[in-house]
Amino acid sequence: MSEELQKAGLYIDDIYRLRVQDPRIATETNELREECLEYANKLQEFKKLAADFHKIVSKISKDVEREKLRAIGTQNILKTIAQQRQAEQQVYQSKIHEKNTELDRLKSEYQYLQRIEAEQQETINNFLLNQ
Repeated sequence: MSEELQKAGLYIDDIYRLRVQDPRIATETNELREECLEYANKLQEFKKLAADFHKIVSKISKDVEREKLRAIGTQNILKTIAQQRQAEQQVYQSKIHEKNTELDRLKSEYQYLQRIEAEQQETINNFLLNQ
């Protein structure tokens, strides 16, 4: 009798219910539906993880960019400080040169004045001896 029903497109399942679809196909369809739902759930979870990963990477890239700009700013400040120190050093070198030049001039003047003093002292001594 089961074969006659199958020819008519009717089937009897495990609990003896009359079905229009073959029970094997119905079971496979249910299994496929469950696998599809499981796949869809895993896909949603993957999308969520990918979105979370994207947020984290975006935040990290912003942090990296901010630190990069901060490092560039610090580097520029250090270059400016180095240039200022170099300019100060040049000013001090110039002042040292000026002071050395003035020292040489004053030494020459001192020697000149010592010669004049010696000549005047000699003139005074000669004048006193002649009198």
